[in-house]
Amino acid sequence: MLLAREAGRDRGFDPTDARWQLATQTQQALQGAVLAYEDRRRLLALAQRLGIREFDANLILAIVQDRARRGEPLETAAPTIAIVPPVPSDANLPSVGARDHTLLWIGAVIAAMAVDAALIVWLIFG
Repeated sequence: MLLAREAGRDRGFDPTDARWQLATQTQQALQGAVLAYEDRRRLLALAQRLGIREFDANLILAIVQDRARRGEPLETAAPTIAIVPPVPSDANLPSVGARDHTLLWIGAVIAAMAVDAALIVWLIFG
């Protein structure tokens, strides 16, 4: 972990690095040290588009908020953000389209109806 901190301290961050893009967008969205719920959701959606895992995205958001609470500039967060695994440049990111979401919702509704029917049968005949 110390090596990651030293590497981040030595090289800084490339402005095209997905982690740094998310950090700067988070810094811009902060109202003092507070991140509004709508902004958090928008930033997490951005992280997903950038290929950052949800856990890592929440970690970056927390790091930036912590720096803001302490009154430190964003640049001091670079060594800590460097601990978050980088997004591979050749990552094949799965895209979930509207059709996929629709199919998931239909499946969820059908499953809920099946469970409801089983409970009704169990209550009436059980």
